[in-house]
Amino acid sequence: MKINFKLSLAINLESRFKKAGPVFFLFVAATILLASQVIAGFPVIQKEKDYIKNLAPNYREWLEIVTPIITGAEKEVFFKLKTDRERDRFIAMFWQVRDPDRETKENEFYKDYLERVRFADEHFSLGSARRGCLSERGYYYLLLGKPLERSIYATYSDLWPMELWFYKGEEQYNLPPYFYLIFYQPEGVGDYRLYYPGLEGPEKLVIPSLTRETINRSKATEIIKRVNAELAKAALSYLPEDQSANFSSLSSQTIIAAVKSLPEKKFATAYARNYLSYKDLIEVDYSHNYIDSSAAVKVFKQDGLNFVHWSLEPDKINFSENQGLYSAIYELTVRVENKSGQPVLSWTEEVPLRLNQQQFETHARQRLAFQDLFPLLPGDYKLMFLLKNKTSRDFTSFETAISIPAESSGSLLSPLLFYHSFSEAKDKQLKAFTFNGHEFLVSARNEFSPAEKLSVYSQLDQRLVLGDKAIVKLILKNMDGSGPASLEKTFGREIINAQGEVWCEPLDLSQLRPGYYQLELSLIEGDKIKAAQKDNLIILSAPLLTAPWVYARLHQPPPAVEWMRMLASQHFLQGNYLEARKILEGVLANSQDQASLLLLAKTFYALSDYRQSLATALSLYERTRDREAAKIIALDYAGLKDWKPALVYLDELLSEATEVGVLNLAAEAHLHLGEKDQALALLEKSLSLIPDQPEIKAKLASLRKK
Repeated sequence: MKINFKLSLAINLESRFKKAGPVFFLFVAATILLASQVIAGFPVIQKEKDYIKNLAPNYREWLEIVTPIITGAEKEVFFKLKTDRERDRFIAMFWQVRDPDRETKENEFYKDYLERVRFADEHFSLGSARRGCLSERGYYYLLLGKPLERSIYATYSDLWPMELWFYKGEEQYNLPPYFYLIFYQPEGVGDYRLYYPGLEGPEKLVIPSLTRETINRSKATEIIKRVNAELAKAALSYLPEDQSANFSSLSSQTIIAAVKSLPEKKFATAYARNYLSYKDLIEVDYSHNYIDSSAAVKVFKQDGLNFVHWSLEPDKINFSENQGLYSAIYELTVRVENKSGQPVLSWTEEVPLRLNQQQFETHARQRLAFQDLFPLLPGDYKLMFLLKNKTSRDFTSFETAISIPAESSGSLLSPLLFYHSFSEAKDKQLKAFTFNGHEFLVSARNEFSPAEKLSVYSQLDQRLVLGDKAIVKLILKNMDGSGPASLEKTFGREIINAQGEVWCEPLDLSQLRPGYYQLELSLIEGDKIKAAQKDNLIILSAPLLTAPWVYARLHQPPPAVEWMRMLASQHFLQGNYLEARKILEGVLANSQDQASLLLLAKTFYALSDYRQSLATALSLYERTRDREAAKIIALDYAGLKDWKPALVYLDELLSEATEVGVLNLAAEAHLHLGEKDQALALLEKSLSLIPDQPEIKAKLASLRKK
């Protein structure tokens, strides 16, 4: 039995059309900008056309059919895919993220969309050179679905053939409550096209007559009104309640623009943005079960080290239930790459969740936040988190860029931490968002109920020295930009403690209207701002439960072995072998940590100190029979040109499992010992496993000639 709980928090924000003046100029500016983008985009368009031309027919057809609903991010990612397998998995996920109810077997959106395609092909193909779903009427029908009313005016002597569609608008996406669309057939032949009220005017819909005087807008409106009053109103403006000719262009153009931008507003694209990173890490049966999530990543100092604190919150958690016990087994992969794309940190761990009936019911309305932390050296990085639910075969992911400046540079104030509550940390253990013995309850969404108080925490850099008269200023602004600051508070120097922590008095949110806000914290001395930080938050419209239920690992504080080994590994992977050696020797002076010992052996090998590496690896292998240690031993003997003992370890490794790297090194050992036939057999086996090895192919060809 599969159980799902999901917390859905809605924000009721006003959506209204602005006055004509500033919006009109914004529209004109946007038009000019669009023209420049179109010119600059010609090479990109040509690349897309070349890509589409080389696709199999089924993928070309899919791209054509989903044109109305595919987002820019999704299209960009799809054009980067190289294999049919990648495309098939992407398409499955494309439909899955649009499924309105993932608890049912049937994807209702997919079913409805195929019905839209069928209807458009059946009703909009007549007289067109294209499939009905690819016509302009088809585009809007696929995007918006069936209109509330569809009126056809095809046989009137004064009007070109046309259709009037009437829709209920989705106000949360900046559409009016109701609006019209008109499609007409210019000159009475060919495809129907969308009519633009302000740009074309009603006279465009009227058939010219040799016996009639020149038709102006007013006359054309009268002619249309004799056929149908509602059609005449729509010819002036797509907004039913807007009858002023002064505003017809603004309202109608705004509606058309809002309709065309619907995919970008309605459909989440996080899965598409991250797909290129995780496509090779997800099994086929997971690939279409993507779960949206929220995430936060912040860097704070802890005992002189930079720690990355992170929170990943899936939109839903699927449990299996057995006799009142609820369980879900997760697999978490964290990967950190430098700006060259080289990995500097990577690990995978299992996260088991097991709840009894009472625990399940207690947390049923809360989001679950997976939280942890890790140290990271200064530099520019890309972070990727992949979280797979092995119980329900679904997954979520998050990817972001992060920059950690060197000690002598960077901000003098840490990121702001908005928290719901705090408690005393247990036994001085370290976990995510825990500082100096205080554990903070934070959410990746930064959402707060109006019944809550907003608490803010930050840290001063040790380089920043403040006098006794320094002040801390908080300004909370509504992001719509209207009016003065929503809330402003000033605190004295006393809210900064001896550890350089800023603890602000909680802010009452009950008098603020719901919406998106930005909070800025400034440290001011005299008339000079010494440091400042900003972050965004959301105040909800209803008193909902916003604090998550947190799953976080407990760690020992620095200089615990796990942290120092992690830093040494980062140095090693970035080629800083001497720094790695220094840290590892410090660790091993007080510990016999096997992972650190293995990394030290690898570090000595990278430094070409084969004898020291050999001694280190042998001491580990004698105790543990560790396979990785055996590989280092073989490499060390090879580095020392001592091929017989190298081959002893290589043969033992191959007796346990076949690895291409071990096969190739064993072949090299046999060659140096004059055993050509054995070397040939090993190289042939290596190529049979991985054919794309140019150097091995060349070596094999050379050996066969001798």
